[in-house]
Amino acid sequence: MTFWRGMWAWYLGLPEAGAGEGTRWSWVTRPPWPEGWPLWLACLVGAILAASLIGSYHREGAALSRGRRLTLCGLRLAAIAVALFLWSQPTLLVARTGLAPVAVLLDTSASMGLRDFPPASGRKTGSPQSLAEGAVPRRNSADDLADGARRWDRVAEALAADNGQDLRRLLEQHPLRIYQFSEQAAPVGPPHITMAAQLEEALAAVARLEPVGEQTRPAEAVRQVLAELRGLAPTALVVFTDGIASESDADRLSTVADLVRRRGVQLIVVPVGSDESVRDLQLLDVVMDDVAFVGDPVIVSGKIKTTGVPASTLRVEIRREGVEPPIAQQQLPVRGDGGTVRFEQAVVPSEPGEWNLTIEVVPLPGEAQKDNNRERRRLSIRDEKQRVLLVESSPRYEFRYLKQWCEREKSIDLKTLLIEADPEYAQEDRTAIGYFPVQREELARFDVVVLGDVAPVQLGATAAAWLSEFVRDKGGGLVLIAGGRHNPRSFAGTELEGLLPFALNSLGTETTGGLSPYQPQLTLDGQKGVPMFRLTDPEAGARNVWGTLPGFYGLLPIRRVKPGARVLAEHPLLQGETDRLPVIVLQQVGAGKVLFHATDETWRWRFRAGDEYFGRYWGQALRYLSRGHLLGKERAAELVVDRQVYRRGETVVLRVRYLDERMAPQRDDAVRVVVERAGQGRREVLLTRVPYLPTVFEGQLRQLDDGSYHAWISSPSFATSPPAADFRVESPQRELQKRAADRADLRLAAERTGGRVLELNQLAHLPGLIPPGDAVPLEQGSTVSLWNRFEPLMLLASLLTLEWVLRRRWRLV
Repeated sequence: MTFWRGMWAWYLGLPEAGAGEGTRWSWVTRPPWPEGWPLWLACLVGAILAASLIGSYHREGAALSRGRRLTLCGLRLAAIAVALFLWSQPTLLVARTGLAPVAVLLDTSASMGLRDFPPASGRKTGSPQSLAEGAVPRRNSADDLADGARRWDRVAEALAADNGQDLRRLLEQHPLRIYQFSEQAAPVGPPHITMAAQLEEALAAVARLEPVGEQTRPAEAVRQVLAELRGLAPTALVVFTDGIASESDADRLSTVADLVRRRGVQLIVVPVGSDESVRDLQLLDVVMDDVAFVGDPVIVSGKIKTTGVPASTLRVEIRREGVEPPIAQQQLPVRGDGGTVRFEQAVVPSEPGEWNLTIEVVPLPGEAQKDNNRERRRLSIRDEKQRVLLVESSPRYEFRYLKQWCEREKSIDLKTLLIEADPEYAQEDRTAIGYFPVQREELARFDVVVLGDVAPVQLGATAAAWLSEFVRDKGGGLVLIAGGRHNPRSFAGTELEGLLPFALNSLGTETTGGLSPYQPQLTLDGQKGVPMFRLTDPEAGARNVWGTLPGFYGLLPIRRVKPGARVLAEHPLLQGETDRLPVIVLQQVGAGKVLFHATDETWRWRFRAGDEYFGRYWGQALRYLSRGHLLGKERAAELVVDRQVYRRGETVVLRVRYLDERMAPQRDDAVRVVVERAGQGRREVLLTRVPYLPTVFEGQLRQLDDGSYHAWISSPSFATSPPAADFRVESPQRELQKRAADRADLRLAAERTGGRVLELNQLAHLPGLIPPGDAVPLEQGSTVSLWNRFEPLMLLASLLTLEWVLRRRWRLV
């Protein structure tokens, strides 16, 4: 602004322009001649009037000198001019002008809280369209931070470097507006930054920001900023972001590039983060027992969600607190295309006590987030002997080998009853008893009864009823080994018939046998549903071993099993009414379990292997059958959720697991859970039995609001407080599902607007990339009406007065 314009602005009381601003003056008048006159006509009329005035003074003041006549003419013409000026109602318009601002947009979504590591390929993450060619990065830039820095920390460090030098240089040329955005854009610091003090305030506000936005919508943020500045298009938009659009592809930055170009705005993009997939392993859905016995395999299963993991091998380790090395570990191959990998690992406790276990997927080099790689569980190990009663009529091979193995097994307290043995046998064999228990209490002391080819009448009049009570009410385990004489056909009409997993009328006429052995095949239930056939670790190896075991010859043909009975192993070829003939069948009967062998030839598994497979099978089977009787009723069930914190919109998985199979409902839909939130109503969720896991029931909850929830089992009822679990629902952070920076889209957005891609370590070049820009009106400013001010009125009065005084003095009036 010039000196004189400044003086006039001061005189008229106009506000001063701010730093980097100016004023633009303009006039508004109303022509003093009648509307519709052309300009030439108005000029002609004015010229005629002026000539008439001059001629009048020439005639009237003929006696005056020429100088005096011209003075009077000048005064009269000046008065007429002032009158015309007032008649035209002149108005002065003063508009405030300035340079268009540069808008700086900072991505503060949760994905900016991710940590980046050097790419596995060694490739630079910079864009080929950036100024990397020939550019010399400033020292102490954000890119020089230690590996693993958060993306947002790198941005904040770059902006604050050298006391905000890059933005200060930019402020010398353009006003600034700084925004943060995730779902929407919001100003940071002063709304219009024109002074260094305002920039310092804005940088202090930036330093306090945290990347916690629940969604990322870059395109919507740009639209919002352009709408806010619709009367003053910004010179450029500088966007610091990783380019991740968490909601949909419609929110990607490139989708708004055409609108930015039409507004004549450049888009300068500063990409943050690696565009390689962020490596991450997440351990999910870990399932394991929390009570076990010494020597009893505890199966730990779960899933590993892989993100950005190349084709490689993962290692799952199970560690016991205070013990090195890991007590179990497993190698898992991954194909490198993402997805989920399942694992299953057996842990065999060697000593009693309370074990604190950590199940961990060993982190990969450069993995971004490691706290989701592990889970901790508590395992209670007990050292209680299993009390087994082995009953047989004659010493067939199955009895002999099973008896010998049980005698060698330290965890088994064995008693044997050989019906057809000599009276001296009970005195010579330390495990032998002379008769079947004659009191219920004596039978209840056992955990498992193995009943061979025995007729109920050989055991006594009450034996069948007591065995039925032992299984149904006491939760004991019963193994029935088929024979050629009594078991199971002699059970007809007794309480033992009700314990069979099949109806006696479904049996074939005679036992199947042949000269060629057959190899039983495990069903899916046998592989997954029970821990009895894990003859080696891992599970795949156990299945391979199963296929190499010596085959069987004899088989009791069972054409049809009862509903609810679970076939664990079946004949590879022979067909029953609906499926292949079962070889090993399991059934839950009341509180206990019944295991039926349709063959008596498992002793063949000892061929060239000793007790390696034969002993392992029978050990696992006896422990499984005795589990419910040993545990008693101290802990019936537990309610768990698959994790403690959910994001809004995620599905909550509720899982009820009965530790004592005797307490598990017979119906598949008998478990109900009440979920309540403080200050709100309750919701009841129906849980159904998981296939092949008879003690596990699962249900799901959807569309829960944010908050803390308490869940407890409402049905069936418990004698004490029902099992309960707590969890929390938080706002979603779906952008964390996409972790790799979308540099390709950011480059496309910059190209479409004629802008550039600039790396964080090249911010010193930012002022030179933005054009100077032209001054544009910022607002209408002040309006000054000059025609009704006292100055022109005084001037008109002064001119008329002076003319009258001179005319009087020169004797013209």
